[in-house]
Amino acid sequence: MSDRALLALCLLALGGCAGDPGAAPDDPDAVGVVPGGKADGSDYTECELSSVVAWLNEGPTQDAIYEAGVHSWASQHLVEHRDGPDAVFGTEDDDLFDDVREVDDVYFVGPVAVRQLVAAVADRCEAPADPWALARDVHVARVTLPEELEAPASYDYPSAEGFRLGGTEFWQQWPDGHSPTYSYTEGTEAGRRCMQASAYRFEALMADPPEALVRLRDESSWGGAFFNWNDDYVESSWSDGSGPRLWAWRTGLIKWISQTNRDGSCYLPTRDLVERAAADCLDTAERNGDGEIQGCSAR
Repeated sequence: MSDRALLALCLLALGGCAGDPGAAPDDPDAVGVVPGGKADGSDYTECELSSVVAWLNEGPTQDAIYEAGVHSWASQHLVEHRDGPDAVFGTEDDDLFDDVREVDDVYFVGPVAVRQLVAAVADRCEAPADPWALARDVHVARVTLPEELEAPASYDYPSAEGFRLGGTEFWQQWPDGHSPTYSYTEGTEAGRRCMQASAYRFEALMADPPEALVRLRDESSWGGAFFNWNDDYVESSWSDGSGPRLWAWRTGLIKWISQTNRDGSCYLPTRDLVERAAADCLDTAERNGDGEIQGCSAR
C-alpha cells in the first residue's frame, strides 16, 4: 500500500494512526513554517531550530524520533533522507541536514512535525537558572549563594548610567588576614564570591539609579565613582558581619562596602541603603557649601 493510501486510511480512523503522537500526521507536502523553508512566519527561536538540525544529525533512529514525540510519517522520511540509499547512518552516502530548511523540505514534515521536533529538543534551549539572581535583587540585604558556585577567576569593573565601581579591597577580619589587600586573587573563595555578587548588585542598582544619587553626582563635587570593598569574616572565630554600608572616604570616592559572613553568605548594599547614603551626602554637600561630601555615610 502506498504512503498516500495508508495515510488516508489513518486519517479516517479518528484523525490518525493508533499510538501516533500529535493531533494528526502532516500532509505529504505540508508547509513546515520555518524561516526560509516552504513558508516563513515561524516564531521558533534560532536555538530551537538549530537544535532540531543538530539532533537529527546525531543519528537518532526512526523509533527514537517517534518515541520523542514526532509522528511516524515524519520520523520515517527524516531518517530515510538522512541515512541515504543504504539506509545505514554513519556511512558515506548519508545526507545530513545542512539547515532547518532542508528538514522542512522532507516529505510529510509540516507544522505538526516541526512543532514536535522543537518539543523534542526543548531542553537544549532552556535557560539555566541564574545562580546570581539574589545578588541582582536590589531589595535583599543578606544573600546566600549556591554552595557549588565558584567565584570568577578575575574581576571586571562594572559601570552603568554614569556610575562606576572601581577597585577591589578586602579586609579579612581574623589574625594574619589581609587588612587590607587590593589584590582580587588574595581574597578567599567566599570573599571573592561576595565581591562579585556586590558588583552584580551595583549593576542592577545603577541600571535604574535612585533620583537622590543622580542629584548627588550632578550637584556635588562627587562624580559617580565607587570603590568595591569587602569585609571578610569567613575565617573569623568570634564575629560575623553586621551589614553593608556606604561611606564617602573622600569627596571623589564612595566606598561600596559588602560583607562576607562566616557561613559564606553576603551582606550587599540595597536600594534603600543607597537612597539613605545619597540623602546624607546631599545634606553634607549643602552644609559644606562647596559640594564636599567626605564623611557622609549610611549603614
